[in-house]
Amino acid sequence: MELIYYTLSVILVIVSVLLVIVILMQKTKGAEIGAVFGSGAAAAVLGAGAANFLTKLTYWLGGIFLALVFTLSYIHHKMVTTNTVIQTIPEEIPSEKVEKKTEQPEKVNITPVKPSEKPAESK
Repeated sequence: MELIYYTLSVILVIVSVLLVIVILMQKTKGAEIGAVFGSGAAAAVLGAGAANFLTKLTYWLGGIFLALVFTLSYIHHKMVTTNTVIQTIPEEIPSEKVEKKTEQPEKVNITPVKPSEKPAESK
């Protein structure tokens, strides 16, 4: 289980880096930061449909990213599960430890005390 977890983690890092690169390669309407990372080169190599290809690639990488994150979350949850307090309680109590006392408690003679005639002194 751990081998799958670590393998998928490495794939997630690779997909994340690719996703960032593909997003930065797309042409923007504003500052044209894509030109720094080769947006013009992508258009030259991939032809006129480069924007369409990069958009589709972005969707696919985003979907793969989400699938990997959910899968890793599920695997991690299965690896970390611990026993709860209720699960650690034994199912039945051994009969040796349970002793039923059927004896009657010892009777104690209680005699009422007469109240004092004299009130208590205050300081």
